[in-house]
Amino acid sequence: MTARAEALRAPGVEVRGAPPGTAALAVVLLHGRDQDPAWMHEHVVGRLAPRLPDGAITWVLPAAPGRTWYAGRVHDPPGETLAERDRAADVVDGLADALAAHGHDARSTVLAGFSQGACLVADHLLRRRRRWAGALVWTGAAAGPPGTDRTPPADDPRPLDGLPVLATNGDADPWVPLAATEEMVAALRGRGAEVELRVQPGRDHEVADDELDAAAALLRRLAATR
Repeated sequence: MTARAEALRAPGVEVRGAPPGTAALAVVLLHGRDQDPAWMHEHVVGRLAPRLPDGAITWVLPAAPGRTWYAGRVHDPPGETLAERDRAADVVDGLADALAAHGHDARSTVLAGFSQGACLVADHLLRRRRRWAGALVWTGAAAGPPGTDRTPPADDPRPLDGLPVLATNGDADPWVPLAATEEMVAALRGRGAEVELRVQPGRDHEVADDELDAAAALLRRLAATR
């Protein structure tokens, strides 16, 4: 096994579903604040699996130190959480590199997350230049207060051109306001991503069945192109 592939065996990283390199897709899945990979398996992976073909997905679930990726809030000034967000992004890149060593390239690796993990997915897409097959952003927002300027730099290579993204939120989520998710969607679309936004009326801070149905439809579509 190469040094890159060893990242999948790092402490706190759980690999579920098909063995790496054997499935049509690999999904790097980030948990929310005060959660862990076991929570994500129970509330997301375990519920998604019946909606997908057998053996279609390798799930990679890293654990944040202390069950929290960053101590502040997504709406804090970006500089206050930058170092922690950079560390989380490095974890994501390391896992993507490890999956690439098993044959999962940019056409077959999806980035996904819920709540704080979804905010990190958006942050990674907006700040790093890695190409993904798709992204799932369940109740997420981009870092910074409302109205933060997220105009891409002039030399941005637009790695998000054509990237399929599913973004979801409730219409009155207690942690991530819908307006913040809408700002994130606008920023992603501004970089060329093809974002579907689904708004759940009256739901709690969770991943609803309709959101899982939509995610499964996207994953099946991506798997079919492999």
